[in-house]
Amino acid sequence: MDMLVAFFAQNASIEYVRYQWVDYSGVLHAKVIPKAYCLTMEANDKRISLAQNCLIVPISTAPDCFPAGPQRWELSPDWPSLRVCHFKPNHAMVMCFITQVEPQSGTPFEKCPRKALYRAVDAFGDETRVLIGYEIEFVLLDEHANLASSLDRNTGFASMAGLRGEGLLIMEEVCEALLKSGIAVQDFHTEIADQFEIVLCPEDPVRAIDALMLAQETIRSITIKHGVKASLAPRPVISGPQNGLHTHVSLNPLPENAASFLQGVLENLCSLCVLGMPNFDSYVRVMDDGAGCYISWGTENRDLPIRKIGDRWEFRCVDATANHYLFLAALLSAGHEGMKQNSELRFKDCMEFQENMTAMKMASYGISERMPNTLTRTIEAAKHSEGMTTWLGKSLMDEYIRLKEKEVTVFQSMHDEERRKRYLRFF
Repeated sequence: MDMLVAFFAQNASIEYVRYQWVDYSGVLHAKVIPKAYCLTMEANDKRISLAQNCLIVPISTAPDCFPAGPQRWELSPDWPSLRVCHFKPNHAMVMCFITQVEPQSGTPFEKCPRKALYRAVDAFGDETRVLIGYEIEFVLLDEHANLASSLDRNTGFASMAGLRGEGLLIMEEVCEALLKSGIAVQDFHTEIADQFEIVLCPEDPVRAIDALMLAQETIRSITIKHGVKASLAPRPVISGPQNGLHTHVSLNPLPENAASFLQGVLENLCSLCVLGMPNFDSYVRVMDDGAGCYISWGTENRDLPIRKIGDRWEFRCVDATANHYLFLAALLSAGHEGMKQNSELRFKDCMEFQENMTAMKMASYGISERMPNTLTRTIEAAKHSEGMTTWLGKSLMDEYIRLKEKEVTVFQSMHDEERRKRYLRFF
């Protein structure tokens, strides 16, 4: 309560607080609470109740969801995450824990993605600090869901084309809002034709994802004010740029068995994709210079799912439709398990492009398994993964897998364009 009172005293313009959470489909939700009632709730230890369609609703059928029975969930604000939303300066946001209260199931917060990430980070103890950074890719669409046209056409590859007119004004406004909200921006640039990118500076895992959620909402809100829609979906248009959300992970100081961390992730990569690339159309990015075609890693190699850059790793098999608390919890747990087992890294550093290698050459790097190319394949891998059940809990994984199987059933019967527009409603 004291923290909340002090925050309002320091930020007198705040009139509303957004109590936010991310559902299993990766969608950010909020209950917007007036300041006075926010204070009343905290003084009386009241919690906000949610119905099941606020957490386990498939994108393909929203707002319909298919729980095993009636459910009620509650939000518990994680007050250290409280920030001002400087794209809407009279609003603040706080990320929340979620727990199922009816019917009561297991231990409190056992199905909460945020709590799962806290547990994964705690496993590293005080000796190793994990830092996470994000590259946010997005495109601008017009009112017909087509790429927005401009005299200043974005040609990509860090050229200034696309950043001489309205595009530059949008990017500057986004970055200024983020900086005022306490989110450090490394740079922004044009990525490929018709695609922009904003790079966030690394932070501790939970804080990094909280910053990512606010950054994405800032991008969406500011672009709408400029008469265009920002889409972070992996397939925002049928033919054109594809959006990833590259995730940079570093262990500080770098432990002696850092290679074991990498092995732990690589041997679980197929099942991890159910969390990192959870969209039916996420798998259009399984290609060179995308999410990669083969399970492997390489220094500065963008054709593989894991690229090593100095003392950090860039995980490329991730997009904005993920629940990043869940994905990062599983990824860090897989790496930590590798370190606990002191697993030997069976993959060699591949500094060649796959298209230039023979099968024998690939085998010499330890490359043998293709990346999953459908959501169905990675669902099956996750269902048979003891690690995923151990790290995230059986009840959470059962709920998550059931939701994703529903997505496959519904989405596979849709035409590409129908499916694209369904995702654009949310991403």
